[in-house]
Amino acid sequence: MELLKILAIFLLVFYGLKYLFRLLMPFALRKMTERLMNKAQQQQSTGGGRRAYYYTTGGNPFDQFKQQTPPKKEGEVRVDYVPQDEAKSKKGTQTAGEFIDFEEIK
Repeated sequence: MELLKILAIFLLVFYGLKYLFRLLMPFALRKMTERLMNKAQQQQSTGGGRRAYYYTTGGNPFDQFKQQTPPKKEGEVRVDYVPQDEAKSKKGTQTAGEFIDFEEIK
């Protein structure tokens, strides 16, 4: 009998909290988003943002993210990555281990 009473109390509390969260969560989320929006607007108006973005007409807005490389001269070769000596693995018989000669028996 005690088990049923504990189970009934648990279920009532569970469904009661579930119902309350269903009612209160939209209100809480709305308030949280309003605070975040106000904070973002204040940072924007005070210039507290990281960077101001100004786009000119006719330009590509993604040009600011491209790497600026100096113009290359004719016939010039540039290597961006040179692997270290340890990265070059030994191939063939140097790493294969010990070989045993055998004769084929027919």
